[in-house]
Order: sequence, then structure tokens, then C-alpha cells
Amino acid sequence: MSLFACEVHAESEFAGTPDSAWQLLTDHARYPQWHPVVVRVEGELAVGARQTEVVRTASGRELTFHPVLTVVDPGRELARAGRLFVPGLLDNTHRYLITDLGDGRVRVTQSERFTGLLAPLLRGRTARDTRTRFAAALDNLAALLAGSAAPAA
Repeated sequence: MSLFACEVHAESEFAGTPDSAWQLLTDHARYPQWHPVVVRVEGELAVGARQTEVVRTASGRELTFHPVLTVVDPGRELARAGRLFVPGLLDNTHRYLITDLGDGRVRVTQSERFTGLLAPLLRGRTARDTRTRFAAALDNLAALLAGSAAPAA
């Protein structure tokens, strides 16, 4: 890994199909039901489309980002890229990968790669906290796919 990069990921295997996982990952209205930091996501689901994403930080502060979708591969991958102010300061790629494990099971991997001058500042506690939130999101996603009671945020 580069000196000016920080990567965080979490993955989970659970009952479901690539299509059912994709449906939840692309249903903007349902994001707050399963992703503990996402308040709102809006935008067209097409490569090159700019999204509006509002997230809540651990301190409770809401931040708005406008990433661009870079990959929209139904049932397989959803990725978006963004940046803080200017290129090279803090750029990121947020990705969901869906893997069909067969027998009605899937693996969903959520990852975020940060690059740029500020990326080293995200290592340590911030990376650990992000990984914990990613794992919670995937647990909640699994609960929704299983049709169980609404997960805790």
C-alpha cells in the first residue's frame, strides 16, 4: 500500500442471491435501514451519474458528498468515486462486490480506498471505526435479506 493510501474493507457471507443483495444495495430509500452511517442517498443508477450521499459521523455530524458512479454491474459490483475539494487531497473509491457462493448464499464485500495527502490521517482509529461500521452494515443487510425483524442502526 502506498504511503498516501488507506484501505478499509469488511465482508460477510449470508443467505441470499446476487439479485436480492443487489436490490437492497441499489434501493436508495432503504439505505438507512441497514447502513448505520447513511442518512440518505439520491441519484440515478448509471455509470457517470453523480449521487448525493448524506452520512452521519461518529460524532453525529452530517456530511454531504457527491460521488460519481464508476461501476454499475447488476448482481456483481457497485462502485463510486469521490474527492474532498480538489484531486489529490483526499480521493476515495467506495465499492460493494457481490459474490455468488451457490446454494442460496452470497458474499458481500464493502470496501473504501482513500488516497491523497490526507489519507494517512485515516489510518488507526478512523480505519478501525469504519471497518466496524462496515461490518454492522453487512450484518444489517444480511438480516434484511433473511426477512427478519428490522435491524438496529
